[in-house]
Amino acid sequence: MKITYQWDPLQPLNEVNIIANEKNQAEVEKISKHLNTVTNLSVINPTNDRKLLLPLTEIECFESFGHLCKVFTKEQDVYLIQKRLKEIPKMNLHHFQQINNATILNIAMIQSFHSGEHARLEVHTTTNQSYIVSRHYAKQIKEKLQ
Repeated sequence: MKITYQWDPLQPLNEVNIIANEKNQAEVEKISKHLNTVTNLSVINPTNDRKLLLPLTEIECFESFGHLCKVFTKEQDVYLIQKRLKEIPKMNLHHFQQINNATILNIAMIQSFHSGEHARLEVHTTTNQSYIVSRHYAKQIKEKLQ
């Protein structure tokens, strides 16, 4: 199956149009179902050591915590994941970007940003949290936000 893209600046950001032959309806529905599925991540609740599945859309950021990572949610709950921070990009999590040596942030949660001192970027999320983006990652973040 051949896929062609048409970019329209007037198209709303939260809408994608798919035009296909009616004989390809099953394939298009599979693609749509795949795009709309919410991926879960297995995390550990540190208060009782129970594992639970957390939707990726609920995660605000990952922070390094020794050989583990802390997982912060929209509601500011804290969970643990048994992976190092450098292993998280290998999990192919969409909408997540490393912002400094200790933090990976959900780009979809960013509400605003402004320049800080020493060529750093200060990012504010929808949960009123503030994060410092190191100058090494500032350009990548700016490109993703524009």
